Amino acid sequence: MSDKKKLVSVEETRLAYMTGMLLKEIADGLSKRKFEFKTADGPVTVTVPKDVDIEYSVVQKDKEGETKTKLEIEISW
Repeated sequence: MSDKKKLVSVEETRLAYMTGMLLKEIADGLSKRKFEFKTADGPVTVTVPKDVDIEYSVVQKDKEGETKTKLEIEISW
């Protein structure tokens, strides 16, 4: 049986600019194969192998005259 441990979980509303900056930090960490998340319990460092699996999608849904767009990116190893 495998153990699953959630290291970081965030769900919030941010300015698009700040979200872009976070994605740049994550991209930089992936390029260096190591990145750090700051949490209330202290920093969490994650090392990344040479090869990773990536899955992404963009979905738009029209509902009651309003268009909602969702971008999902999943990177695993």
